[in-house]
Amino acid sequence: MIPFPAAQVPKPTLVVGGYGFRNAGDEAILAGLLQLLGRDGVTVVSRTPAETAARHGVKTVGIGGALPALRGHRGVVLGGGGLFGRDMGPLGRLLPLFGLFAGATGREVALVGIGIDGDVPAPSARLVRALARRATSVIVRDRESALLLAAYGIRAQRGPDLSALVPSAGRREGAKALRASGLGPARRPVVGLCLTAVDGTLVEPVVAAVLGAVDALPGVDFCLIPMSRHPFVAAHNDELLARRLVAVRPRLRILEGGDDPARLLGVFEALSGAVCMRYHSLLFAERAGIPIVPIAYAEKCRHWLADHDLPPVEPTAAAIVAGLSSALGERIA
Repeated sequence: MIPFPAAQVPKPTLVVGGYGFRNAGDEAILAGLLQLLGRDGVTVVSRTPAETAARHGVKTVGIGGALPALRGHRGVVLGGGGLFGRDMGPLGRLLPLFGLFAGATGREVALVGIGIDGDVPAPSARLVRALARRATSVIVRDRESALLLAAYGIRAQRGPDLSALVPSAGRREGAKALRASGLGPARRPVVGLCLTAVDGTLVEPVVAAVLGAVDALPGVDFCLIPMSRHPFVAAHNDELLARRLVAVRPRLRILEGGDDPARLLGVFEALSGAVCMRYHSLLFAERAGIPIVPIAYAEKCRHWLADHDLPPVEPTAAAIVAGLSSALGERIA
């Protein structure tokens, strides 16, 4: 197992995060967190508790049951990811208040594997800092989050993203998933497109850029990989953007059934490269050792790119083609 700082939290433990929203990155975070905590004595708060229980083999409770569940738990873990970023919805913005309430009622609270944005509104930032000061453990996943907390006198340990603890299903399983999505065994490079409409200002430039790149590279197969299929927020449902692109360029394919983190890691291992907007697409592509053409849509992505000395590209066809041409070289020809 990859070394990870210890989070001191008693059991029974209530785990709270962005779970059950059909986001592959968040599901990978939860899978990694359960590797650390185990499943005995753990209850996960989920938007879709039955799905989460079936996928992860853990006891679950719905969002509405989170407050009542505190009575039966000694510890609370706010687990992983961009829980304190500007793209969180109304429920997400309540997380710091939930953590502070849990601490005030005698529960030990740990923040594990989190990222913190510097551009969140001031009231939310103050709540996050208050929660971090009260927490028994604070473990962040990137240097910038640690520096943000340190500026306020809050010491945080640094570890990898929790998804790093999830094993891959393997390249063979990934290749099988690509074939099931309509990409045959022909010896052509396959590039993953991990796009999102979360930042509305980028949607039209990204659509134009991707269509231009697809037209410019007829020798490359492209597979759209919706890493989030949010059940009720359209901007967070990457499949809607994918289907818009396929309607215009039918030779594009969409990865089917990409919710299982282990299987999705295998898919990245079977790719020749990836155009990455989603945060966990960057992490998965790096783990797979494939070339990355990054388009940063959020501060957490810029944090990761800075940590890895990798500059983002502009959302233009020329930049995407140049990035892929440089990475794939003769394989494109």
